[in-house]
Amino acid sequence: MVATKSDRTKSRDKEPLDVELTLSFRFGDEADDKITMIDNRRIPMVGSVFEKRDLLIRNFVKLMVKAGVSQPKVVRELLPAVRLLRRKQS
Repeated sequence: MVATKSDRTKSRDKEPLDVELTLSFRFGDEADDKITMIDNRRIPMVGSVFEKRDLLIRNFVKLMVKAGVSQPKVVRELLPAVRLLRRKQS
């Protein structure tokens, strides 16, 4: 069966798909090492993910950095690296 142009446009003209999104980061094995940044947020999926891929990646990285900075174990790992970078710049 070959899909015609009218079949493809019908599938594109459907209602937006609602997605419930939960985004959690785990920084260790303990229960306290998990941070939930987004908890069951309803997000309408409209259009193509590929149109907004740069924005999606940028926002995902920002959330990951924000979660990492709020976790004490991650900050302890990052601070020595920042000190080394400051010494090299001087």
